Amino acid sequence: MFGTGRRRVVRGKQHTADVIVSAGRLAGTRYVLYLRPFAKDPAMSALPLDFQGGGSNAENLFFLSGLTYEEALVRRFRHLGRVVAIGRPGEPLPLPGAARAYLPVDDWQDTVSELIGGAHVVMLSAGPGPGTVWEFAEALRTLPPTRLVLLAYCEPAEYDLFREAVAEEYARRAHSGPGAPAPDTGAKAWPPLPALPDFPPLARPERPRWQALLRAGRKKPRWDFVLKGLVVFGPDWKATFVRFDPTAKRLTGPGMLNHLVKRELQPIMEQLNALPARN
Repeated sequence: MFGTGRRRVVRGKQHTADVIVSAGRLAGTRYVLYLRPFAKDPAMSALPLDFQGGGSNAENLFFLSGLTYEEALVRRFRHLGRVVAIGRPGEPLPLPGAARAYLPVDDWQDTVSELIGGAHVVMLSAGPGPGTVWEFAEALRTLPPTRLVLLAYCEPAEYDLFREAVAEEYARRAHSGPGAPAPDTGAKAWPPLPALPDFPPLARPERPRWQALLRAGRKKPRWDFVLKGLVVFGPDWKATFVRFDPTAKRLTGPGMLNHLVKRELQPIMEQLNALPARN
């Protein structure tokens, strides 16, 4: 009954989700643009089903979050502005989380470019799909580096594919199209492609021998964060990968889990909170 109720609540939220009638109405407002591969929507619209540090006792069932993964992401960043996303074409109902704006399938790049250029912050979920790779290159072209946050809702192999695809797309566009005007000279040029850092491994990818013996020989940790980490950029486009590592310390419950994430996010949030308003 508890599980069915959680799913019914999500379904109800879809019927009351925030929909943006026209993307043009966002001009001049403060918003956070959430870009992601549409293929990630099913996973991001799901509810947590594990206890992630809370143990396996039956009473911990009631510590499970009632928010989908996208709603949890929006809740962490909504103080920076209204979180908006492009809706997946053809979906019957918008997903709970970011407000949805719907664009024509064959005419979306100009609008997305304008949304990127006017956003207070752009959050982009890494993925090797051509649309996501184009959006990342466009963000590099038009956005100040401190306003871009790369989300790692992926494993190292997918992240490496994203890096390779970005390098190819960036090289192609830098030789075929104009860049953004430079602030000092006004000349349109593409900046050098920033080096995306390697995906940091877990601090303790395997349990100590005595812990493995207590867990029937299981050496690998049973879970990892769904959001593995964030890549943020300094004013010179130097990138830093902040990894959310559940093996860095012993997590004894949901409270410790939240404390770890908040501690890692604190310097990032301080940087984003200090950003001036866009003109």
